[in-house]
Amino acid sequence: MHSMTERFTDALHRIDSDRDVGPMVELTGDDAELVKLDEHHQTRGKDGARTFWEDYRNVFGDLETTFTHSVVGEDSAALEWTSTGTLRSGKPFRYRGVTVIQGDDERLTGVRTYYDSAAFIQERGGTA
Repeated sequence: MHSMTERFTDALHRIDSDRDVGPMVELTGDDAELVKLDEHHQTRGKDGARTFWEDYRNVFGDLETTFTHSVVGEDSAALEWTSTGTLRSGKPFRYRGVTVIQGDDERLTGVRTYYDSAAFIQERGGTA
């Protein structure tokens, strides 16, 4: 799983810098399940992975992810990260989270990501 972890982080950096989801889609198995913080953001397979990662990247203007810690097992890894940049609106943000990946050194079978959604809450204009 060490090789897949490196390939995953490299592919994510490509999404950040170039908006290129191709390398991440290539890592994804045909039956992989991808899930964001809640079950309303869940996709499957390569087509689902393309949608999952494009939807993720389209939230942001500039984006940079730094991986801060990882725990790698035989068939899964937990990757802690911090992302900074701007939202599409231009508002700066910083948020942290954990992504759990499952699979082997050839294909991802699962991706689950958990993050601090407070960075995405827009301020309401003067009303309570």
